[in-house]
Amino acid sequence: MMDCLYAKCIPIVTDCVLAELEKLGPKYRIALRIAKDPRFERLKCDHKGTYADDCLVDRVIKHRVYIVATNDRDLKRRIRKIPGVPIMSVARAKYVIERLPDAPEK
Repeated sequence: MMDCLYAKCIPIVTDCVLAELEKLGPKYRIALRIAKDPRFERLKCDHKGTYADDCLVDRVIKHRVYIVATNDRDLKRRIRKIPGVPIMSVARAKYVIERLPDAPEK
């Protein structure tokens, strides 16, 4: 991932994402194993009962310092509506980064 971004980055996964991957079962066991990698920083959530997508969208709206890595079509659609938040995904065994949306004028 760092080779793709040409910068130091810290992969982060939220408690909500881990909980959702655990609930999704064996089909997502590889994603869960990657998310539990000790090189990933764990981000605590301060809410209860929120879907992982809602948690991520709320977090990037409040703090636009993240690159959201996902292949989830619905989550990508929601993130695209937030100015200044890039999206990273994997397609055909390669990282894809959607261009940085224009940030709003201040």
